[in-house]
Amino acid sequence: MITVIRQTRSSRRLLMRRQAMVARSTVLGVLLAMLLSVSGVFLSAAPARANDYYSSITEASAANVDWMSRVPDGTNLAWLSVPGTHDSLALCGDTPDPDTGQCSGIATSITQTQENHGFSAKTLTTQFDAGIRALDIRVRVDKGDEGLKFTVHHGATYQYANFTDVLKATYGFLSDHPGETVLMNLKAECTGSTFSCKDADGFGTDEWRKKIFDSYLNGRSYTGDGNESTPSTAWRDLFWGPSVTGKSQSSRVPTLGEVRGKVVLLGYRNTSGGIFGGYGLKQPYPSGGSNEEYVQDDFELTTISDIDDKWEKVRAHLRRTNGTWDGSRPGEKEHEYKQDALYLNYTSGSGAGVHPYTAAGGTPTATGVNNFLIQCLRAEKDRCPEFYAGRDDRFGGRSDLDRMGVMMMDFPGGKLIDEIIARNSVTHTAIRDVMVVGDSISHGYEGDHTWRYRLWDWARSKKWPVTFVGPYRGTVQQADAQPPRPPVLGESSGGEPTEPLPGDARVQGEYAEDVNAGFSAGGSAHYALWGRSLTRTVPTIKPVMQELKAKGRTPDLLLVELGFNDIGWYGAGADLVGTMKRFVDNARAANPDVRIVLANVPQRTTLGDANPQLPQRISDYNAALAKAAPGWSTSASPVELADLNKAMGCDPKATTCATTYDGLHPNALGEYRIAQAFGTVLHKEFGMGAAAPDVPDSAPGRSLATPSGMKFDGSQQGVTATWNKVFGAHTYDVQWRDVTTDPNADWHDVVPGVSAPRYDMSWQFTDQPYDGHTYEVRARAVAGDGAANRSSWSSVVRGKAAPTTAGRPPGLAATAGAGSIDVRWSAPTDSPSGSIVRYAVWVYDKSTPMNHSRIIGYPASARSARITGVTAGHEYVILVCAWNASGEGKPSMSDTVVPG
Repeated sequence: MITVIRQTRSSRRLLMRRQAMVARSTVLGVLLAMLLSVSGVFLSAAPARANDYYSSITEASAANVDWMSRVPDGTNLAWLSVPGTHDSLALCGDTPDPDTGQCSGIATSITQTQENHGFSAKTLTTQFDAGIRALDIRVRVDKGDEGLKFTVHHGATYQYANFTDVLKATYGFLSDHPGETVLMNLKAECTGSTFSCKDADGFGTDEWRKKIFDSYLNGRSYTGDGNESTPSTAWRDLFWGPSVTGKSQSSRVPTLGEVRGKVVLLGYRNTSGGIFGGYGLKQPYPSGGSNEEYVQDDFELTTISDIDDKWEKVRAHLRRTNGTWDGSRPGEKEHEYKQDALYLNYTSGSGAGVHPYTAAGGTPTATGVNNFLIQCLRAEKDRCPEFYAGRDDRFGGRSDLDRMGVMMMDFPGGKLIDEIIARNSVTHTAIRDVMVVGDSISHGYEGDHTWRYRLWDWARSKKWPVTFVGPYRGTVQQADAQPPRPPVLGESSGGEPTEPLPGDARVQGEYAEDVNAGFSAGGSAHYALWGRSLTRTVPTIKPVMQELKAKGRTPDLLLVELGFNDIGWYGAGADLVGTMKRFVDNARAANPDVRIVLANVPQRTTLGDANPQLPQRISDYNAALAKAAPGWSTSASPVELADLNKAMGCDPKATTCATTYDGLHPNALGEYRIAQAFGTVLHKEFGMGAAAPDVPDSAPGRSLATPSGMKFDGSQQGVTATWNKVFGAHTYDVQWRDVTTDPNADWHDVVPGVSAPRYDMSWQFTDQPYDGHTYEVRARAVAGDGAANRSSWSSVVRGKAAPTTAGRPPGLAATAGAGSIDVRWSAPTDSPSGSIVRYAVWVYDKSTPMNHSRIIGYPASARSARITGVTAGHEYVILVCAWNASGEGKPSMSDTVVPG
C-alpha cells in the first residue's frame, strides 16, 4: 500500500505500521551512521545558517512564481537559465516526528538535499513558487492496494511521497500558472544493493519500470497480476508529447511557447544511469550514448577539501555552456559552442566525509558550492574572471555568461535563485514574426547559407526569439537534367517569375550542409524569389500577409530588399520610389503596426556596354529613397533604411567585388555584410540584441566536387552530354570540340553557363553540330567568378553526332506597325521536319539593357504571328525556330525593325 503521511499527532500509529520497506530503510540509515561513527569520520559541523545562497528558498522574489510567462514564446529552452533541485524530494533519512513533521538523526543529514516544506510533495509547491522549474525525481516500484505504483526515494530512504503526489502538485501549479513549464528528470532508484532500496518482488526490471511509467500516462494501473490493469487517472496531457512517446526520444529541444503549461521529460534513467530510449530529449540524454558533454553530475566527494574541486567542475561546465574556454585546461578548446544545446549542471555533492548540506552551504573554513556560484554570478572575489571584462589571455571564446542552462542544486538560497532567473531575457516581445521580402539577393541558390541565415544565427546568439515567416522555405533548386522543352503556346512571362506553386523547384532548394538544423526546420521561411521585381510584389504583399495572419503568424517586421530587377531589367530609376511607397501602403493595409526596414539597391560590377546607364539609375533611386522614406514613418509603423549598397561596397567600374560571387549576388562574406546592414538597424532602432552583427575579416569559398558520370548521346539534337548533379553548383562550365579531323582541336566554351547537369548543343551559341562529326565534351561545377569557385574539369566524353532536328523556316519576313510587329514564315521542307510540333518566335529588344527577350509559342499549323506589347522607337529582331520530336531546330532571323 502507498501511504500518504499527514503531519498530525494522530499519524503516530500509522507511522509505526509503515511497510517493511520503510523500516528497512531506517535500519540501513542507522547502520550507515554507525559505520561512519565507528570509522571516526566526522562528517561536518552543524549545517550553515540560512543566507542568500543557502537554505532560504522562501526568500526568493515573489515575482519568480511566473517568471517564464515574461519570456517570449520563441525562446528555445536551451537559451534559458533554469533553477532546479537535485533529488527534489529528498527530505528525510529517518522516521519523521509525527508532532513536528520533521525528520531527525544523522541518517537524515546524510540523505537530505532540500528544505522540508511538507511531505506528499507539498515541498514542490514551495519550490515552484520560488522559481524552481527543473525537478529530479527518484522512484521505487511498489506493489500495494492500488497496484503497481512509484514511490519517491533517495537511496534506501522513502521520502513520504509517491509519484502521483508529484504529478498532482505539478499539475496544480501549471494550472494556476499556464505560462510556466516544468522540466523533469526521472530515475529508477532501486539497485537492490545494501544501501539502496529494492523494487517490489518480481517487478524490478526495466521492462516493468517503463510499463509502470506508461500506466501513469495512459490511465491504466497494473494490478501486479500479469498484465491485468484497472482504470486510473491519465497524466499524458500534462506532458509535452514528444518527450513521452515511449518509442523514440524527441530529436529537438522545444521552444518555451510550445511547452507552456506542460512538463518536459528531459530523460528517464534506469538504475545504472542508462537512458530509456523512448523518453526525454535526445540531445542532452541520448539513449545508449554519452551525455558528459551536456550534463555535469560528478557528485562524489571524499573530504571537505574536495568541495573546491566540485566547484571547478560546475564552473567548467558553465564555460562549456557559454562557449568559453580556459587555455590552461587541456581539451577545453575542442568543445564547440552549441547555442541550441541544452546543458544541465549539478552543483550537488556528497560522500563519506561530506554531507549534502556541507557541499552546498560550506563550513566556517570551507566555501560551499552555492556560495561559489552566487559569487560567480555577482562578479565577486574574482570568482569567474573568464566571464567578465579584463580577463587574462588564457581565456578564450565568448566572454558572456548569458545563460546557465539547467542548474540542479541542493538547498538553494532564495537570492541565488533570483540571480539565475535574472539571466533570462524578457525583452523583444513586441517583434515576434519577421518576413524577408526580396529577390535573388535574398532568396539564394541551392548550397548557399544566405544572409537570412546569417541574420537568424545572430538573433539566436543574442537570444532574440524571432520567427521568420513567409510562404517559401528553400533556396532556388538546381534544375534537373531534362531535354529542352518547347515554349508554351501564347505569351510567356518574359523572365518575370510567377508565384511558385507547392513543390516548385524554385523554392525547394537546400541550404549549405553546415546550416543549423533549426533554421532548415523552422527558421528559413521567407517571401523572396529569384528574378522578382518590386513592381510585381506591390499587389501581392497584402494577400500574402493576410494569409499568414489567418495562420496566426502576422509579420511584425518586414525586411525588404527589392528594386534591382526593376532598374537593371526594366529601366526604372528615381521614379521607383513611388512604387516602394505603394508597397509600404499595401503592407500596412494588412497590418497597420508593421515595422519596415527598406534596403537600398546595391551597385554591381560593370556590365560595360550592356547596360551603361545602370550605375546612375541605381544612384538616383537610392538618393530618392533616402529622401522620401523617413517621411513614411508613423508612430505605429516606423520605416527605417538599411544601407545595402554601402555594405556590399561594389564599384560599378570594377570587374570584381569581394562580397559577391558574380558581381551582384552575395558570397559568404557578402551574406555577413547584408546581415550586418539589417542587423545594425534592428539593434539601433528597435533595440534588438546586445550588439549589431559582426562580420568576419574573410569567409571561406565553396568547395565543389568534380562532375562525374559523364555520358554522350549523338541522336536527336546531335550533341547531348549529361552528368551527375554537383551539390552547391550554381551553373556548369561546359567545353566542346570537334575532333573529326584533329584529335587535339581547341576547346570551345559554352557561354553562358549551363544551369543543369546536361548540355544540348544549340543554335543560340554555335552553328554546329554537323551530322557525322565526332565531338568531345567536358564539364566543371561553378559557384561564381574566379578559380576558387570552380571545380576541376570532368573526364572527357566522346560521340558521333546524328541530329534529327528540323531545318530553318524559310521565307521569314517581319513588318513593323504602330504598336506591333507582323511576322510571316513557311514550313521547313527537309526530311526531319515532318514531325514539327510547334514554332518558337523569339523577340529580341535590342534597345533594352542586356537585350531583353521573350519567347512566344505557336502551334505547328501557324505561318504568321502578330507580336504586340512592343515599344515604339525600339529596335527589334525576330527569330523563328521549328520544334519537332528531337528538339529545337536552327532559326531564321529577320532584319531589324522599329515599331512606330
